[in-house]
Amino acid sequence: MPKNEFSETEKRYLSTLPEFSIKSLLSGDFASDFEEFLADQTPFRKAFVSINSYFQLLKGDNGSNGVYLGSEGWLIEKPFKRENRFELNISRIKKFADECSVPCAITAVPSKGYIYADKLPKNSLEYLDGEYLQKLHSECNNMTVIDLFSPMMTAKEDKQLFYKTDHHWTSDGAYVGYEAICRSLNLTATPESGFDTETTDGFYGTSYSTSLYTLTKPDFVKIMRSKKTGGKAEVIINDGKDEFYDNMFFADALEQGDKYVAFLNGNHSLVKIKTGNEGGNLLIIKDSFAHCLAPFLAENYSNIIMVDLRYYKKPVSALISENNISQVLFVYGIDNLAESADIILR
Repeated sequence: MPKNEFSETEKRYLSTLPEFSIKSLLSGDFASDFEEFLADQTPFRKAFVSINSYFQLLKGDNGSNGVYLGSEGWLIEKPFKRENRFELNISRIKKFADECSVPCAITAVPSKGYIYADKLPKNSLEYLDGEYLQKLHSECNNMTVIDLFSPMMTAKEDKQLFYKTDHHWTSDGAYVGYEAICRSLNLTATPESGFDTETTDGFYGTSYSTSLYTLTKPDFVKIMRSKKTGGKAEVIINDGKDEFYDNMFFADALEQGDKYVAFLNGNHSLVKIKTGNEGGNLLIIKDSFAHCLAPFLAENYSNIIMVDLRYYKKPVSALISENNISQVLFVYGIDNLAESADIILR
């Protein structure tokens, strides 16, 4: 059968046939690589993995590859473990803020399982978000700590704040975050009526691709475009060289499997956005939760610089003086604050 290089379902590259050599055979590398190749290229692999997920569920093991099958089609990642890097990461962020020449703020997006605890299966593990959000407030006393838990708990009654099949927040969830950030930073949030919306269905995200509970219904992706700009901006994406775009939304991605890439084209080392609006210059140090948030913050800033520390290895502090930054904002999912090994600032 044809061999696939990439799995749209699992959102990863698949193993290819390894090259044979006497050296690789004797070392055992060839056997190991060939086994991975067979596992990845097994015919009807998706069906077998899905059957296994539901078989484990029937046995009473709810949590295929770390994802719970909740009620009403919610796929929810298991909570992060207590043995983690949270204190180390927060100490690094705090040190950066101490040495920073401009005001710093931080917000942590609570996990889907913490906000939608009523959708979890019985006997699920305890979510530690509340305890760690309290630590964030107490430890980062040199920064503005922006609470998202309270407004999200209120808003979830009327809006779907997270995708059911993906770990990210939806545009509605990001808008709740935008309002909270504006309140904390003394900005005026553009009302929801100031945005045009369009929706696209058929989205299966990372929670789905990890668990392969294939009977789950797909999500829809909502794009909220500013009525003033239509999402247009001068966007520079740099992963080693500058690439230029004229919009914060990448509509072509809505026709593909990973529709979340429609927000600022997914993960990149450095992204610069010249918004055309009045305001200061904002530096966002972030994970992928910021992609859906940045188009809202573009309403209040002239320029936004986004840095992903998984890929950006230059001194972040240099960006502050080079771009006349007036505000630094850390935006991370609480899970990444607890587990990331890439939060290294200089």
